[in-house]
Amino acid sequence: MPFIRVETNHDFAQDIIGDVITKITEIVHIDKGDPTAMIQVVVNTNVHVSFAGDYEKPAAVVQLLSLKMSADITKKLTENISDILLESFNVPANRMYIFFQEFTQMHLVGWNRKIFSEILGVETLGSPEEAQQKAGVQK
Repeated sequence: MPFIRVETNHDFAQDIIGDVITKITEIVHIDKGDPTAMIQVVVNTNVHVSFAGDYEKPAAVVQLLSLKMSADITKKLTENISDILLESFNVPANRMYIFFQEFTQMHLVGWNRKIFSEILGVETLGSPEEAQQKAGVQK
């Protein structure tokens, strides 16, 4: 159930934004193994984002909230998301932060009118694969 929010200080055409959403969805699916049907991506452009006090140069902030993520996974995601934002939004890797947050308490996430602890029958989770299997989500 990854949720990714990207905010950048410049404006882009809808097709470029759509391409970024597609690429981030694909890379999260590849790097984490989550089914694309459970990946949500939000992109906000033309927002007030500065880096080092400079809001004129391209900058971004990314939040990725998900189930358990190892250092290997967050490293891959950092590299790949940075590459996507450089290519599509012209944001250099040194002008963005990517914040990762793990959800291990499933009563804090809701989906489909239920909380995940109801869906999965547990308060905390084992591996993401176990959680996806219990939720009946297909890759």
